[in-house]
Amino acid sequence: MKYLLTIFSLILLIGCTQEIVDSPPTDPVNKEEAKTDFKHFFKPDGTTSTFLGEGNEYASYTEKTKWLSDNYVATVIDNGGATTMKVYRVLEDRIDLVYDELVEEMPNDVVYPEVQSLDKLEAVEPYLASPIEVGTTFGNWKIVETGASIDTHFETFENAIVIEEQGEDFTNRKYVVEGFGVVKSESVMVTDTNEEYIVTSTLERIE
Repeated sequence: MKYLLTIFSLILLIGCTQEIVDSPPTDPVNKEEAKTDFKHFFKPDGTTSTFLGEGNEYASYTEKTKWLSDNYVATVIDNGGATTMKVYRVLEDRIDLVYDELVEEMPNDVVYPEVQSLDKLEAVEPYLASPIEVGTTFGNWKIVETGASIDTHFETFENAIVIEEQGEDFTNRKYVVEGFGVVKSESVMVTDTNEEYIVTSTLERIE
């Protein structure tokens, strides 16, 4: 009887051991891998991008990108009518626009704000925020599509993020791509005659 009990106990032990061995290891979800690195949503430091516009004489422009620190990036936009400097603060969970001013100098001659002064500024408006998924809202903007394909004069981009701002008689859209930032912007306005007036700015080249 003891012999049979011993055999039975060994069978149970082997069975339990086999179940443990066969069970695949389950690693905890690495939350860091799921985070979005918002530093990747701008063009490379020191580059000048050219956008081709349609629908308005000032829709074409050049955009110079300059990183001021690990957390601040400036863009200087010249559309032939005015030159504007925008500075963004890059955080772990979002990007905020903190500076948006007209400048008198040419793009290559502008004087950038000191980082210490930028630290004291409140956000003007959010530029992009997590989670990067349809339905996320920040300020007046909302993510309406992810994984979008968008054709530009520069190249065809996959996995674009489409953000949208809607008003009573207008819709603004931006197509944002990791590694490049905004590659196309689109404004659709409804006129008094109920017709759509569309203005677009599309990336043409990066130098």
